Amino acid sequence: MRTIPVRAVLVLLTCALTACSSGDNAAPDRLDTLAPSDTLPVARATTTSSSTTSNTATPVTAPAGTIALSADGPWKLVDSAPGVTAPGLVYELMPGLWAYLPTVEDIPNGITWVLNKDDLPVIEAYLMARLTYFKAITSKPMDLGLPGWKQWYADGGAAYRSNLESRSAQGQVADLDAGVVLRPQVIGEDRSEDTAVVFDCFVDGGVFRLPNGDLAPGSSIGSVDYGSAARLKLDGTAWIVEQVGTQPDACL
Repeated sequence: MRTIPVRAVLVLLTCALTACSSGDNAAPDRLDTLAPSDTLPVARATTTSSSTTSNTATPVTAPAGTIALSADGPWKLVDSAPGVTAPGLVYELMPGLWAYLPTVEDIPNGITWVLNKDDLPVIEAYLMARLTYFKAITSKPMDLGLPGWKQWYADGGAAYRSNLESRSAQGQVADLDAGVVLRPQVIGEDRSEDTAVVFDCFVDGGVFRLPNGDLAPGSSIGSVDYGSAARLKLDGTAWIVEQVGTQPDACL
């Protein structure tokens, strides 16, 4: 697994759709997550993006012996998601939002992590946090009071609040449009019994729209690969997201 030196840097992820990654006007704050001498491995993209989405996925069953997400979670194992071509499990979290979890290591093609028993609770907590975010921004109006904000984010979602409150005040809501595919990987060298870092080079085909249906400023149609990261901590018996930020190296 390759490593790279990191200087200061998860940039606050104030939005996670194309509207942000293609040029939001507000410059996000920065926060330090690692000491200057620390390193993080590079997580590479494992699927290709797509600008078209099919919202009809067939439910499937995980092969015997495969580590899979909890059967009672708010996700459904399906046979496909936009742009996913590598072996693994694909879950639909809500209409237009999927998660791809590799089950076969393929280092030449950038798959250096596979879903495993130890990382399973980390991944599930990460997905619950992201599901909260996407449920909130696709609600009409945006729902910044969902219980999941306090349950899955250590700051109650404060890192997102200023940006989302501004959008909500303008009547904006998110449209997942071409679809969003999360592709999280737990980064091994920053993993301990009570901390974990997740890199996610997700396929972002979402946009923000104005009340009349027009694209919000900064949004554009199409799918892009967007690198993000999250630091999680074990809070008692549950994992929660402690920090969120952009991480371009997630897509190297």
